[in-house]
Amino acid sequence: MSNNEFMYAVERSDEYLAHYGIRGMKWGVRRAIQSGNSARLGRQYAKAQKKLAKLEKQASNSKKYARRAALMGAGAAAAGGLAVAGTSGVAGGMRKLIRPAAAASTNIGRALTQVPGRNKVSQALHRTGVAMYTAGTKGQVGGAMTRAATAVDKWGNSKSISKAIRKGLDSDAVQNLGRNYHGVAGKAVRGAGASVGSGARQVSNKLAGVSNNTIARIGAGAVGAGLAVGAARNAYKAATAQKRAAKFRSAMNESFKGTKYANGGQPRQGKKRRNRG
Repeated sequence: MSNNEFMYAVERSDEYLAHYGIRGMKWGVRRAIQSGNSARLGRQYAKAQKKLAKLEKQASNSKKYARRAALMGAGAAAAGGLAVAGTSGVAGGMRKLIRPAAAASTNIGRALTQVPGRNKVSQALHRTGVAMYTAGTKGQVGGAMTRAATAVDKWGNSKSISKAIRKGLDSDAVQNLGRNYHGVAGKAVRGAGASVGSGARQVSNKLAGVSNNTIARIGAGAVGAGLAVGAARNAYKAATAQKRAAKFRSAMNESFKGTKYANGGQPRQGKKRRNRG
């Protein structure tokens, strides 16, 4: 019996040319070289080039990924805030802004009424200023925001979303699914339809009494989690894209060394010989 005292490990990484699980794509390239199969070698090189082009494109767009990560992060924070605060928290925040908004409208309106001149632009600004000043001082701005906050509260406390979903789940089309099928195959379809109908009834019962506020908070939490994952992914691309492209290019040059594809298929620039005539 033979005794093998050596251990072999396979390292898998997107930063290298993976082929048969071997780092550096050596088996595919070496086999192509040893067999003299230029077509196979060309296919290996084409795959590597495609991967390299993808990494270099990511590297050139690192700033775009960074901006996208920032926007997704802000969206995740906003969605997370809604998930925590709910519609009542949003309405409360709107009510806290009533006085500052009214004061801002008053101040801006007062400033616009002082615009000098008698041309159409100054007259339009003056009219706008009067309207804003009046709205701020007479409480029209605050009243509008109060009505909006009340509407948010009312919608959050209602059960319109759950009622609409339950209506769809309890419909005859869902509950009677599969009952019109007959025969051996129909028996299986009817059984599946009965399972669907039973599951729909269970979901419908669980939704009974669930407010729009609860559904909005669950949805906001799911959206926030998705945005957070997207932000992390784009931040990773922005931070590592150039490094990954450089490592892949180096591994690619090493793997295709000694072939016509060495150094990206570009011939080396040697010194020109002088024509001594």
